[in-house]
Amino acid sequence: MLTPAQKLETIKAFGLIAMTVGGGELKVNWAMSLLEQGIETENLCVLASLLNPLNEFEVDEYFNIVISELDLKAQNSEEAVEGYAKILAHEVIRGIISPEIGASKIYDANVFLDYPESFAEYTIYEDEWYCEHINGWSKEKRREEIIKACKVSYGLLEYPTLNKA
Repeated sequence: MLTPAQKLETIKAFGLIAMTVGGGELKVNWAMSLLEQGIETENLCVLASLLNPLNEFEVDEYFNIVISELDLKAQNSEEAVEGYAKILAHEVIRGIISPEIGASKIYDANVFLDYPESFAEYTIYEDEWYCEHINGWSKEKRREEIIKACKVSYGLLEYPTLNKA
């Protein structure tokens, strides 16, 4: 039902939702984005139309119904955040986001996942001062190192399975 681009958007949204307490606003924004792209179910419309202040229980109820309607599989937090990090790495490689922003967001994923070894270098890359004063890197060298790390991360990380088996 979802296009490849919508699946990537969904993986990214699920990762952000997993890292955010409540996440109601992110869930509503994801639903609105899918509606704008032509995906439509009754409950997706309801989810997208919820207004602030959001009742997180109501948002969760409709979000779970929409996941089921779209034949999607709910992700565990770790899978969702790793998929989010893989998308960020790909966006850095393709030049969609700057290496500095990508490193900062992947670092946030690193913190959420309790500093797995697969993201260890982002602790350094996220810290501009450390890169400049301890490693002696110029801004350009830091950018190159981040892109190089993103290429490695992109190759190592997996996208979570979205559709039910």
